[in-house]
Amino acid sequence: MPSDTYTAPVDPNPTPTDPDTAPVDPNPTPTDPDTAPVDPYSPPADTTPPSPSPYDSGTCLNGTLPDSTTAQTVNDVNQVDCSADDAHYKVIQVFYETTDLSRCDDVSDTQYSFSSQVTWNGATINSYVYCLVGLGSYAR
Repeated sequence: MPSDTYTAPVDPNPTPTDPDTAPVDPNPTPTDPDTAPVDPYSPPADTTPPSPSPYDSGTCLNGTLPDSTTAQTVNDVNQVDCSADDAHYKVIQVFYETTDLSRCDDVSDTQYSFSSQVTWNGATINSYVYCLVGLGSYAR
């Protein structure tokens, strides 16, 4: 009666599986640190949070702030020299760790309020409210 069993050929020179008896490469290639494997659980390469750069009292800003009491995204506000033609606002008070614009309600001379948040990896790490006066044609 025929058999259905298959027998694999035997390798006459088997490769050792014991690391103590495995052949050693006499000229190993050094591991390049730039191509080393990446641990998926390691922190991202940039582990330094962004340094907060709040504006101090007396700082002048340009850009345009909306005339609104509700939060709106503003991307064009930057620090400028107070003698610059495009200096539109001057910071008169700063409140840290808040985005509550009503904090400026009790600061005399406030004409505008502006909040800013610093995020890192999607989490807010700092927040500020700035009480401002308008300069030139931006004065109220």
